[in-house]
Amino acid sequence: MIRVNLYEQLSGQRRAMPRWASWLTMAASVVVGLALFLLAASLALILIPVALGLGAFAAWRLRSKLKAAGIDPRNPFGAPRQGNAHVDVIDAEYRVIEPGEPPRR
Repeated sequence: MIRVNLYEQLSGQRRAMPRWASWLTMAASVVVGLALFLLAASLALILIPVALGLGAFAAWRLRSKLKAAGIDPRNPFGAPRQGNAHVDVIDAEYRVIEPGEPPRR
């Protein structure tokens, strides 16, 4: 049977980290943090105006479609305007098709 002592390294002699290594670690973490912050800020400077523009365009399209449908964009849940509402009436004839009746062409 194979046995592995996982705690062998913990019982060994402990040494303090050299001062230059701790300063180097802190400097590296600051550089990485600043790089991530600059990346996020540059993405925000690009994406926020694009999102605002797309939202304004979508709102403009929605308002124009509501106006075309005869709905007041300021009160969309109110009664529709009757003045410029365009209504198409489709007239149809309904009848019962009897069994065995030949199809109409």
